Amino acid sequence: MLAVRLADFADDDGKGIWPTVARLSRETELSERQVQRILAEFVDEGLLVVKSRGGSKPGEATRYDFSMSAIARLKDPKAKSEGCHGVTHDTESPTTPAAAMGDTDDADGCHHVTQTVIEPPVEPSDLREGAREGFSEECQTETSGSIERSFRRWMPSWPTYVGDSVDAARSAWVALSPEERVAAEARTADYLDAAKVGGRKTICSMAVYLREKRWEKLPAKPAAAQGPKLAGPFGKLWMATRLADLFRKPYGTGIELNQFERRLADKIQQLITSGAEVPADLTKMELSMLADGNPVGYLMRDKVLRHGWPLVNEMQARASEAKGYPCPQDLMPYAEAFQQVPREGELFSAWKAEHSRRGWPFFSEGRLPEWIWFPPLITMDGGGLDVSAALDHFHHQISDYLAARGRGHDNAA
Repeated sequence: MLAVRLADFADDDGKGIWPTVARLSRETELSERQVQRILAEFVDEGLLVVKSRGGSKPGEATRYDFSMSAIARLKDPKAKSEGCHGVTHDTESPTTPAAAMGDTDDADGCHHVTQTVIEPPVEPSDLREGAREGFSEECQTETSGSIERSFRRWMPSWPTYVGDSVDAARSAWVALSPEERVAAEARTADYLDAAKVGGRKTICSMAVYLREKRWEKLPAKPAAAQGPKLAGPFGKLWMATRLADLFRKPYGTGIELNQFERRLADKIQQLITSGAEVPADLTKMELSMLADGNPVGYLMRDKVLRHGWPLVNEMQARASEAKGYPCPQDLMPYAEAFQQVPREGELFSAWKAEHSRRGWPFFSEGRLPEWIWFPPLITMDGGGLDVSAALDHFHHQISDYLAARGRGHDNAA
């Protein structure tokens, strides 16, 4: 099944195969570890040739080519002398309702298809989900043959391997524990990069790298940054992202008064100063400016509410169409503590009033769910619930995130 699926990705010459392990797992209904093991077997048997290693950046897959000469040497799948179908060549699915996954009445299954040799995965173990969980099982089933194959797989990654002492390197490789071999392979590129940055003119031999375990002297690899997650409107992560953006000073364009708005503010200010009778043709906004008593301040606050936080506006616009928004997963540990607040009730009104006090936009009266998530409340000494303190506490919790965003490392804004 896996071979046939790989062939679907290849061009007419058997080249250009680079689906991810996760995709192959989904489309063949094999586990990712099974896919990794079978790919390793195909490489060891010469059926697949590794053209480039994946894993240097998220989502990057290893690129393979079929070895057409190796495939040509395989026996004719239609030959009957071998028994039943050739698994890697059959154009018809060997699966039947009575014999799932290609099994026959044979207790061991046809060709032992589901029984694969456990070997180190093709991809670096720290780049595949679940690889570490099965590591002890893989270590227990290592053989001298699998160790030799893993050594030959790793060796070409060393820039001086052509003129290097292969025997010394092989002895050093065999002397390592299974865990150390995995680490040595996974961090080879990191070691070589560090050597280049350090200005070293020569790279040590393979044997020295392995014998002295030089990868252990490297600084720990930073955790891979998680990309944004599509969060549903008004949920925990969505609300945490919204509030985190509101903690910023207004940054949108168009929050300064234009000439028309200044003339309008001057007009209302003259009415306030003169104490003249209020004209009957004033608009609703002009009446609001008059009632506020500070026309310029009223207009400025209104513009900030409408244009001050473009990210919040975009989130709200998508929410009105029941669409989520890609939110930074860095906020999820703090969002987990958020609590549901019913749309109807005093607590929701308190959150609305707190937004108004801080000069923040609140939700439009349109499409809102029955419950919306907010930071957990803090009980006051008098027994009341303080939404302002809850916001301040959340602000303090994400201060490091806000500082990083201010340096240009924000995924959301």
